[in-house]
Amino acid sequence: MFGINAKLSKKYFNCNMCSGGHRLQDVYILGNFAIPPEHPYEEIEICKACALREYGKKNKIKLETIIDERTKQWLQKNKLLQ
Repeated sequence: MFGINAKLSKKYFNCNMCSGGHRLQDVYILGNFAIPPEHPYEEIEICKACALREYGKKNKIKLETIIDERTKQWLQKNKLLQ
């Protein structure tokens, strides 16, 4: 699944997209659009600012309403939810 897949709890990390400083922030999981074999599917951890930039500022309300559902699906897919 490409796009923003999940929102995880806050932690200290460097954003993989903007290389924002090592600070406490929300973690969003972004999946790329795979074009095999040159570009396999990957998921990266990004900050909230980059997540809004990717999703679009006009769609911010939509992101906040559907992110919980996508997070549950992503956690079940990765077998983190019991």
